[in-house]
Amino acid sequence: MSEHVSEPTPSKPRVAIIGGGVMGGTIITALRVAGWPAEDIVVAERDQARREALALGHGIEGTDSIADAAADAEVLVIAVKPQDADAALEEIAPVYRDGALVLTVAAGLPASFYESRLPSRAPVVRCMPNTPAIVAHGASAITAGEHATPAHLELAASMLAATGLVVGLDDEVHLDAVTAVSGSGPAYFYAVVEALAEAGVREGLDRDLANALATQTFVGAARLLLDSGDSPSVLRQRVSSPGGTTIAALTAMQEAGLGEVIAAGAAAAAARSRELAQELGA
Repeated sequence: MSEHVSEPTPSKPRVAIIGGGVMGGTIITALRVAGWPAEDIVVAERDQARREALALGHGIEGTDSIADAAADAEVLVIAVKPQDADAALEEIAPVYRDGALVLTVAAGLPASFYESRLPSRAPVVRCMPNTPAIVAHGASAITAGEHATPAHLELAASMLAATGLVVGLDDEVHLDAVTAVSGSGPAYFYAVVEALAEAGVREGLDRDLANALATQTFVGAARLLLDSGDSPSVLRQRVSSPGGTTIAALTAMQEAGLGEVIAAGAAAAAARSRELAQELGA
């Protein structure tokens, strides 16, 4: 993601990023692109090398103390692993600033998990991002907890805007399905690219050439889908001439259960998201 920083405005709240991993770092970049002043962003990260890299790279404050980062924050971004969220909230709760927005990108944990561990009526917004957010082509869904207002959702969306597509959900229950489609979806894509490239190698192509062709084919197909406004079905039919090579391939894939395989994978991802919440006591 390029970091062309917009002009800062007085309305930008102070943000504490709890966790400086891939998604935490991505959100820091998105905030800077959106015009957040560097002095109004702090990252809490225990790994010294990672913390110093983020602080130096973005000109922001870095600390190894979650409590210190959270004490003056008007927005808290929880970007730790789901297994680490409970411990992080234990440090946040005693210093939590009344009314501060809690934006969480941790998978599986419902808004009630955070609400029950923070002072009364804490506004929580859940977000399910995906890794292409790193290059500003992500797909994220946000949804409000019990005490979050439309204004809180608008603020969350403005913070995430530079990561790519941001959509709102009316009901938190749908976030497990989002996890299955876009949250885990990039891995499905990579698996299909790998499989297609491997098929090319089996047909006699050099591996590097097969990888390059498969990758660019999917990138180009995705761009055409976005820019044309046509549905995947329409575009698929346009390249599936009767009696041609494409229809032969698609017929073989369908007979092998392509649709069922993808549906089974998405169902497994959604089920695991629900299980994760139960395992962590949500």
